[in-house]
Amino acid sequence: MFWRRKSYDVLPALSVRGPELRRSMRLVTAAWMMGIVWMFAVSGSRLNLFGRMLGFNDFHFGMLTALTFLATFAQLAATILVERSGLKKYQFLYCGLISRFLWIVIAMIPLVFPLPSPWAVWSMLTLVLISSVMLSLATPAWHTWMGDLIPRRIRGRYFATRNAFTLLVQIPAVIFLGLLLDHITRAGPDGVSDPIITAAMQPTLLWFICGIFFVAGLLGMADIALFFRVREVVGTTPNEPRTPAVDIRIDPRQSDGLLARASHAMRYLRTVFRDLLLEPLGDPVFRRYVAYSASITFAITVSGQYFWRTLLENYKFGQLGSDMLFVVMGPLASLMSLRITGRLIDKWGRRPVLLLGTSLILFSVMPYFFATRYTPAPQFVIDLSNYIFSAVGRFAGYGDVVWFTPQSPVGAWLVILIAIIIGGVGWTAITLAQNNIVLSFSDSVGRSKYVAAHAVLISMGGVLGGLVGGLTAYYTRGLQTAPIAFGPVDAAGNYTVFMWNNWHITFVLSFIARVIALLLLINMTDPGARPARDMLRHARHNVYNIFGVLLFPLRSMGRAKQDRDDEDQ
Repeated sequence: MFWRRKSYDVLPALSVRGPELRRSMRLVTAAWMMGIVWMFAVSGSRLNLFGRMLGFNDFHFGMLTALTFLATFAQLAATILVERSGLKKYQFLYCGLISRFLWIVIAMIPLVFPLPSPWAVWSMLTLVLISSVMLSLATPAWHTWMGDLIPRRIRGRYFATRNAFTLLVQIPAVIFLGLLLDHITRAGPDGVSDPIITAAMQPTLLWFICGIFFVAGLLGMADIALFFRVREVVGTTPNEPRTPAVDIRIDPRQSDGLLARASHAMRYLRTVFRDLLLEPLGDPVFRRYVAYSASITFAITVSGQYFWRTLLENYKFGQLGSDMLFVVMGPLASLMSLRITGRLIDKWGRRPVLLLGTSLILFSVMPYFFATRYTPAPQFVIDLSNYIFSAVGRFAGYGDVVWFTPQSPVGAWLVILIAIIIGGVGWTAITLAQNNIVLSFSDSVGRSKYVAAHAVLISMGGVLGGLVGGLTAYYTRGLQTAPIAFGPVDAAGNYTVFMWNNWHITFVLSFIARVIALLLLINMTDPGARPARDMLRHARHNVYNIFGVLLFPLRSMGRAKQDRDDEDQ
């Protein structure tokens, strides 16, 4: 790239303020409104269905999760480039565009390989790995760029507002795609309502998902392309100049020859490893925080894909029912708690909020152990749901359809809804507190070191979790045909509470990892944080006061009645 060919508006600026800053923040928000559609469309039930059509087994799904975290090691190279040059924009743009474009290539796999086949499976895994590597090369550049662009005093409010705007796009997209995918899935051969999901049995569904990936890739590229119009900012740190991340002195007498170059490369890699990983780990506070984050990441990846498979294949929720839980109800719970969580962090500190959030996600995994497809639901819930869905369905020509019957998994959906709401609030608290901690570590010279070191080190938990979860689910797959079942049964002899298969084993591992993460928080240092029990005591008093206000009219009526009785006497 030749900077002299660039106009003044494209060259990096020392700062961006006023109207240009507001314009840049609007562009960043508009970009992510397209980016969220890309992220939603290439994950969740669509990725699960596509993988099964290609020939994925439980181990392949575990590998798929592990590879995305393995790719974060590329952030080491990204950090070196950012710290040496101080420039972020074009590193983010070019790497991000390639990452999103590869999802268009993934959509074309069925045109090249027969399905199902090992060739299709390994092509998918390879392309996902390359896409994730390119995304990892772009991520530190984006974080550092946004840290320089958006003033610290408004970061929290800005990103909260940005997330709220993206929900306006995300929720309608989830409902539309869920209804359409469920309709196509039910339109199987011979009118079977729950056909086997294979490419031969569901060719229309296969090509529809390919079309979703293709359009999602285009929207993802449009998300990245909008950043061409955002001005790059050359960040500075107070009182200290920017220094290179890695400094290797080359001896001119040994600069020639293959052996000398190999020696230099080894010394360079050793220095990279020391400066970008070992140096941040020298901070005991950072080390304790990384151990916590790695445990949480392990908890996510060891069972992440199998939550989706449980909802789709065990509970038979369908694409719409599953997406409504994970992609609508979870983010809505997150949105409702966003402002409160931000205030808690500002008032009490990050560690108390992390303790609260980790406790909530510990309980959020438990409902999965107490729900089956046959969990009963109150009849009035089924009748009310049919009435509401029929009223809405009349606008689409489905007014006479009976949406739910006593055999529908409404009870299981309600049980899992509890887990999703609790988990949505808990993960919001954890995410906001984690972002604040990483930003506090990175407010110094070489700040992208901490961003990359944090991502790389916790990715080890993600890689380990994906592999452990995949191997566990694969080698205990016999539980799919002979699940561990006990407890109450319905009239047909189906277990209504406990029916555990191999995917529940990964849920147990996730629960244990969450307990370990909670224990790591007990003595974690957080300068400026107040005791967590003070926050809980304050919350208890607020709850008491709220209920006191709500019950005040009843208490007033009781006092008035008592006064009248006293007067009568």
